[in-house]
Amino acid sequence: MHVLLFLDVSGGELLVILLFVLLFFGSKGVPEVARTMGRAMRQFRDASAELQREIEKGANEVKKGFDEQRNTFRIEPPEQAVPRQDGPRPAVPAKEPDAAAAPAAPAGKAAETGEAAAK
Repeated sequence: MHVLLFLDVSGGELLVILLFVLLFFGSKGVPEVARTMGRAMRQFRDASAELQREIEKGANEVKKGFDEQRNTFRIEPPEQAVPRQDGPRPAVPAKEPDAAAAPAAPAGKAAETGEAAAK
């Protein structure tokens, strides 16, 4: 069974590191080193929280500007307008061609009629 510890350091390795710190800094220096490490960790956490707040603040400003733009360009129907009802649309009658605009007989028909008369 594999238990993950800080940076994958096992209990024996952690004991060796603590022994090295005790020998290197002495018994009087260890509390000072621990205090310094604690302050550094707190400053790091505070800085990351501040950065996260700034990012959220910027995102909220962008969202607010976007919403204002969307509301500015929203087209509202006039108050007196009657809303359309979706339903079948009435059929539009097809326009018949004007008699003056259309030729009397198509060219192909006239040629056939002329040939039939000649025979």
